[in-house]
Amino acid sequence: MKFTRQFNDTLEIMYSERQITIIMQSLLKLASDSVVQVELPEVKKYINNLIKERAEGDINSQEYALLCLYACLHRAGNIYSPFEIKLFKKRNAYSCHPGGLSPLILAEQFIKPDSVVADLGSGNGLQGLLLQCLYQHKKTLQIELSSELIRIGKIFQKVLGISEDRIEWIHDDIVNVSLEAVDFIYLYRPVRPLEGGRDVYLALAKKLSIINKPLIIFSVADCLAEFLDKRFSIFYSDGHLTCFIKEV
Repeated sequence: MKFTRQFNDTLEIMYSERQITIIMQSLLKLASDSVVQVELPEVKKYINNLIKERAEGDINSQEYALLCLYACLHRAGNIYSPFEIKLFKKRNAYSCHPGGLSPLILAEQFIKPDSVVADLGSGNGLQGLLLQCLYQHKKTLQIELSSELIRIGKIFQKVLGISEDRIEWIHDDIVNVSLEAVDFIYLYRPVRPLEGGRDVYLALAKKLSIINKPLIIFSVADCLAEFLDKRFSIFYSDGHLTCFIKEV
């Protein structure tokens, strides 16, 4: 399949200097902000460690320090109200697992200036915000159950200078949100495919089936495959990230 070959070609240059530089600059900008440091005091040690490793020049150590900083920022605001906890448990949900940098980098050829991107179970929205920093596009829908995670995400958005019109924060269960305007979906296994969670995947698959346009899904630790209809095909999977395409 020509599409698959073209995508696989990008893997050879996956960690481009330009993309890693943008990610690093964005993370350092967040971590160095005084407001973010009040919310997440421990982030200072991760900044210092990354700066130290950059000065010493060891590439592997720099990469590890960058990932540690990313993971620290990703978990900021991981708090749920009693009502949110009740629904969280009903859905058999997961909490704030970082999806990693490779999905951000591999998304390059799929996110265009007029794209609408959705992160289903976005946490504090770090992945969606980094996608906007990397590939500025029309809008990112950040759909999240925790109001506290959204509060932190809005701080991150302001620090990164991403305009209000390019991010829409949606405080809701993902089964309630329309996805018909979306071109690209990112998710990291928002719920377990068990009792309660299966209902989420069934509802999500139904929503995706009625979208009458091309659609790309990047699913980390995928649970979607068994629920999607035959119009969706997998064009890449590495055991961590599974990528689907729906062609109309």
